Amino acid sequence: MKVNSSEEKEIQKKLKVLMILRIVLVTLFLVSSILLQIKFGSREIPTFYLLVVSVYIITIIYALLINRVSNLELLAYIQLIGDLIIETVLIYITGGIESSFSFTYIITIIYASIILYRRGGYVIAGISSILYGGLIDMQYYGLFEATHLSILSPAETFYKVFLHVLFFFVVAFLSGGLAESLRQTGEILKEKDTDLVELQTFYKNVAQSMSSGLLTTDLKGHITSFNRAAEDITGYFFEDVKGNIWHEIFNLEEIKSVFSKLEMLRIPFRFEGNYVRKDGAKLALGITISSLKNESGETTGAIGIFQDLTKIKEMEDDIKKKEKLAMVGELAAGMAHEIRNPLASLSGSMQILKSESSLSGENKKLLEIALRETEKLNRIISDFLTYARPTPLNKKRCDINRLLNDTVTLLRNSKEYQKKIKIATNLEGKRLITEVDPNQMSQVFWNLSINAVQAMSDGGELIIASKKKLKKGRGYSDFDKDYIEIIFKDTGNGINPVVKDKIFYPFFTTKDKGSGLGLAIVHRIIEDHKGEIKVESKLNEGSRFIIHLPVA
Repeated sequence: MKVNSSEEKEIQKKLKVLMILRIVLVTLFLVSSILLQIKFGSREIPTFYLLVVSVYIITIIYALLINRVSNLELLAYIQLIGDLIIETVLIYITGGIESSFSFTYIITIIYASIILYRRGGYVIAGISSILYGGLIDMQYYGLFEATHLSILSPAETFYKVFLHVLFFFVVAFLSGGLAESLRQTGEILKEKDTDLVELQTFYKNVAQSMSSGLLTTDLKGHITSFNRAAEDITGYFFEDVKGNIWHEIFNLEEIKSVFSKLEMLRIPFRFEGNYVRKDGAKLALGITISSLKNESGETTGAIGIFQDLTKIKEMEDDIKKKEKLAMVGELAAGMAHEIRNPLASLSGSMQILKSESSLSGENKKLLEIALRETEKLNRIISDFLTYARPTPLNKKRCDINRLLNDTVTLLRNSKEYQKKIKIATNLEGKRLITEVDPNQMSQVFWNLSINAVQAMSDGGELIIASKKKLKKGRGYSDFDKDYIEIIFKDTGNGINPVVKDKIFYPFFTTKDKGSGLGLAIVHRIIEDHKGEIKVESKLNEGSRFIIHLPVA
């Protein structure tokens, strides 16, 4: 039977050592006996050689049993008592009371204390006393023929036996006490090792579970630890950065300056900086550096905790942008109303003049231009008021794919459409249902389509795609549930990176005839629907407008 408990495994280990020690001692006795016979010509003792062979055979039997016996403590007692019997025979054949091998009892007693601790030591000491005393008594009373004659008085015999018994128990007491102390010390150390492992595991789990990046360094800035969040944020694995200097990996001068005065750092130093990931992505990081101290309070390195602030910075920029747009919108809306009233009067007056006057030639042409520009100005003001003061949403459950198909049909039949422009759709499934204001969402799709067509004056391809998605990892969407993604991709001129962040501003346009309100209205409507819109563009390659709408 296989042993399982730690105590049984420990006994098994000690028994194996005992068997090896037994073989070594018996072999030494055998070799020394042979050498004495060769050198001094002493007579052979057949019983001694028989005893040696018996020890070898018994030890082999023990070795076969050790992995099959369930009660190892009993096996230990059997081996130890067997050793005592062999030692008694050895003492008998080497002179009994005058034998020099009575010390072998002490070896067995000590090893009994090591295997079975104090109780085992006392038991073996008691059995040793019985065997030794019995042997001497039988020799004294002539119950068997002694191999050596010895004439000792009863007092001398008793005294010698008494000294041996006393010494046996003193050895059992001392070795047992030492074994108990070693066992207790071992248990304490084992408990402390277990506590240390648990503590290390706990701190490791805490560090690995943090959402913030965590690293530690030595005094020279060499990285010594790097948690999972740090790997996710930086794009580097611990093996990639282990032993490297921190500020060389992060390339931030603030880190380098902190290490120049790390031992004088009393409070954590926090700063923000821009960081380029391993894959080239640009991040905004918030970093806090603290000194790492040992138990004596000496600074041994640094602790760095850092967070990816990119999303937060984007949100802050969006808020500032919205506040700016709101202020501009309110101001301009008031101005638009003020302009619209006299504009209406002006337009009406010119209409009357046109119908009643007999203007001809150049004057009539000028009046028509004035009327046309007045209508254009009125349309711009109407668009701006739509942007600045949008009408309340009238949400309904709508099929996004149907709205997109309707937009494509209208676009193909509009005056803006050119035959050299190819329109393709890649709409997921038959229907994509969510709650939107159908009129306003149709205006979004129309504005984006017209914007794409106008960007491809020399021809190209417009691809309109839709699909239902679930947020996974990094991406545009902050939704924690399903959302619909709509993409308008063109192969036009693209947008200059310098002005890309301004395209959703009102009145900002890169076109000669544009009002700069189309994309601003798109942005406003998508925001009102709790969605988001992003743009990806490369000069001379085209643009992708990506809309995310929550699924109702």
